[in-house]
Amino acid sequence: MKFAYLLYALLMLSGLFSCVANEKTEMPVIPVDLENSRKKVSLSDITEEVKNIHLELTEHSLISDLVTRVIYTDDYIFLIDRKNPTPIMFDGNGKFLRTIGSMGQGPGEFTGLIDIAADFQNEYLYITTLSKLLLYDFDGNFIRERKYVEEHVRYANFTNGSLILISERDEDGEDGRIQKTNLDFVSTDLEITDSLHLKTYVNPRMLWWHSHQDFITESSGNVYQYYYEFNSEPFLRDTLYQLEGNERIPSLKVDFGTTGVDVEGERTLALWNIYRSNRYVFSAYWVADRYMRFCYDLKEMTGYNMEKGYEDDINHSGIVDIRPLNTDTERYYYFYTQERHSEEENQVLCIGTLKK
Repeated sequence: MKFAYLLYALLMLSGLFSCVANEKTEMPVIPVDLENSRKKVSLSDITEEVKNIHLELTEHSLISDLVTRVIYTDDYIFLIDRKNPTPIMFDGNGKFLRTIGSMGQGPGEFTGLIDIAADFQNEYLYITTLSKLLLYDFDGNFIRERKYVEEHVRYANFTNGSLILISERDEDGEDGRIQKTNLDFVSTDLEITDSLHLKTYVNPRMLWWHSHQDFITESSGNVYQYYYEFNSEPFLRDTLYQLEGNERIPSLKVDFGTTGVDVEGERTLALWNIYRSNRYVFSAYWVADRYMRFCYDLKEMTGYNMEKGYEDDINHSGIVDIRPLNTDTERYYYFYTQERHSEEENQVLCIGTLKK
């Protein structure tokens, strides 16, 4: 354990020196007051408008409360629902179009759906699964696939004309198992063209999985990246990076005033994500058995902590948990079920636009 902690410390020092070398301006630090939280923060406090999209209900498009990914434009909606084995596609008005792909072990078939990413210019949908990466067009036609050799893909995003994957690779080391996490840049041939190393673990230990996997986001043409701790590290990963080509440049730090680990090495705070729009910085985290959300207004220089989510004073659906549209963090989404819910109604997808 002492060796692992020493290795972590050396890696952090190396990262700090690298950060100093790359910094063009002083990195902003966003303070988080863990002692104070608001019982209610209303959506109208941060929202300009909300568009409600009633998703058509068919035998193939029933949406549960386990949606882990939404990709939205005015023309198309793609989503992953953990109760459905394949991605679901709607038009921009919520009309069901099709599911993409099918379960199985053959070419174009898959099991263990992980994530999706969409190239709207070429109308390609990338699907990551437990064992392979697949490419389809928007009509649902299978194009090609690549089986994984060593990597375990955790996340996918298409931005700046390129598919980016976050993947992990395991190898044996002198002091135990070593896990390396990379950003992989992938071509339409599904081949890795470049990689950027994110972190290395010695004898990694999985803590938990969560649905807030918004690790690469885009705002006003800038691409940002954050990746949380899967393992019990002796420090807190609290920096949001900006991606410029294949370089990561520190953009801002969210300061919780703690390493997130107690004297016995157990994690006391788990930071799940950090992302930003032009005006706001958002984060989701866990502390003291509470699921918390943080919002910082860069214009007003004011931060808010809240449990579970925001008060929906627009659709009056109670407390909702908002997530960013990864290709445009000036907008977010959430779902709600109408009060007069029946078997003939599906969930409503709400697209919110943040205040400027």
